[in-house]
Amino acid sequence: MSSSIKHLVVIIDLNPIYWSDKVSSSTTTLNFKQYLNIIIQFCNAYIAFDINHRLTIIGCSNNETCFLYPDPTNESLIIPTVTKTNMFEQLFVVDRVVENNLKEFIENLSPMTTSSGSMITMALTQALCYINRLIHDALAGEKNSFRILIIQTTNDTSKQYMNFMNAVFTSEKINVPIDGCILNNDSSLLQQACKFN
Repeated sequence: MSSSIKHLVVIIDLNPIYWSDKVSSSTTTLNFKQYLNIIIQFCNAYIAFDINHRLTIIGCSNNETCFLYPDPTNESLIIPTVTKTNMFEQLFVVDRVVENNLKEFIENLSPMTTSSGSMITMALTQALCYINRLIHDALAGEKNSFRILIIQTTNDTSKQYMNFMNAVFTSEKINVPIDGCILNNDSSLLQQACKFN
């Protein structure tokens, strides 16, 4: 009997313009480090909840996206089979890999552009391509389910509407629900995606 793998893809909005504006305003209650710590704690809880849970984290800024976990360049850090005996080791690996990849992502960001929106659409498209690859690589008889969680801090940009909705329609076609978490702003695009799926 094959086990059912549940795979969560988390898309994190890491827009430096948004967070620099939050630092300059003294009314903010959540800083960037706290934001990331909360997300990592959630991801660790998701993995620890069941040994059949798998995780992918994609970060996006105002002009780039990056896989934060798993690390495609250093697969030796990933434990291929999570068991009850190595569960805590896997949680440590998630923390370390995300921290290292996030530092590299932030250091290599292109010079700031005036765009205050994030590349949520590009990250969503990458997530769907990655899920599609996992679906096609699955062994016969495996019952895998996929879900996408988008954590957004920036405002929507109207130029992303058509591409975003195309990605939402694709996710519906391959039965991948989209969940959203919107912080300090309103996102009609993400609300539509969550209602549609």
